[in-house]
Amino acid sequence: MSERRTIGQILTGLGRITDEDVAVALEHQRDRGGFFGEALIARGVITQGELDFGIASQFDLPYVVPDPESIDLSVASMVSAEWALIHNMLPIVKAADELMVVTDSPLKDEAIAHLEAISGCAVSLSLSSPVTVRETIRQVYAMTSASDEEVGPPVDLSEAVGIVLLMKSQRFGISVRGARARFWWEDNGVVRRRPLSGDWRRDLDRSLSPSWAERTGDGPRSRWEAQLTSSGTVVRVAVDSLADESGRELLLIPMMEPESPVDRFSAPPDGVVAEIRLLARSGAARFIVQSDPDELSKEALAHLPELVLDPSWRSVYIHTDVRGAADETFSVHMPNDPATWAHELAALRSFDFDVVTVDLSSEDHGWAAGALDVASVAFLYWPAGEDTKAAYEAGVRWLLKIERGGDEVLNWSLEALSR
Repeated sequence: MSERRTIGQILTGLGRITDEDVAVALEHQRDRGGFFGEALIARGVITQGELDFGIASQFDLPYVVPDPESIDLSVASMVSAEWALIHNMLPIVKAADELMVVTDSPLKDEAIAHLEAISGCAVSLSLSSPVTVRETIRQVYAMTSASDEEVGPPVDLSEAVGIVLLMKSQRFGISVRGARARFWWEDNGVVRRRPLSGDWRRDLDRSLSPSWAERTGDGPRSRWEAQLTSSGTVVRVAVDSLADESGRELLLIPMMEPESPVDRFSAPPDGVVAEIRLLARSGAARFIVQSDPDELSKEALAHLPELVLDPSWRSVYIHTDVRGAADETFSVHMPNDPATWAHELAALRSFDFDVVTVDLSSEDHGWAAGALDVASVAFLYWPAGEDTKAAYEAGVRWLLKIERGGDEVLNWSLEALSR
């Protein structure tokens, strides 16, 4: 078997780097450590995409940019969303006795062995950039969730509107075809749909002012601003209506003003929010929260449910601090004696909270396992630089990092917690 070429040899052979570039990268490695390819990127010699292509060539593997729409969802569902995100690896096609998989590195023997065991197939790898693989995983599991949501029982219009307003959906509407009507809404980039029940036209005219009947008439298109009333809450909406011989489409876009206290924190990027919600739906949403500066995570902790999850979820903030909690969450102030915490946490389980955020500091982290039992979604404050072994042993698998960037913008990142 011929000896595998190095990244330097491959990139030199492609004419992408010179002997001088190699010398610069080797000097960077000697000074700062790391891999040769990373040194080339750090010195601005090559891009991440060029390095990824070189790694694929090094292992004689295809380099791909997967199309989420063409991936077999039944094959992708062989592994959980959490497993795919942790390993940054996704099965995409199964053909005969071969399972085709996309990942960012061929050096994942344990994960490959797992896929071979559950599929009974030989694994065939394709490589792509870490960012591309992760984004593909997000989109594929979003489509899986969407397909699960496509079929469901009919909903009452008033109830549906109330839910989407609580979710702060940016768009929702009604599609009418003949006698059939379907309510739809956007949920973090995914469109959900449900058939409408009852006298939805009457309910719509009662809740919308000016009403649909008043503004549309028989015209093919109408646009206006209106007030939408739901369960005593009044929201301004922009309304757009289209009609043809087959039916009518109604689009409503809430014109909501920014609300405090969330305004104090720049929202996490859509990708981080999507992954946290994906983990929450899968029942694997256990996080420690760290920040730079350290005080930032303590300030943001109680607000996390509103920032990253459905605001209708019931949350509880558990702490020993004298500071108040966020207005939207229930607050439990714990005794100063850590010996009593296990009993206090056990008493909270029966309340079936959806989310728990916890700020408890002590030398003994025995409280962590009890805190995770309070709700299926948990965010635990963990001081930066402190050993995370106790959190991992308690069942936490994810680290949510918050850093303060320029212009007071927060930088958010989500990564798998190491043992």
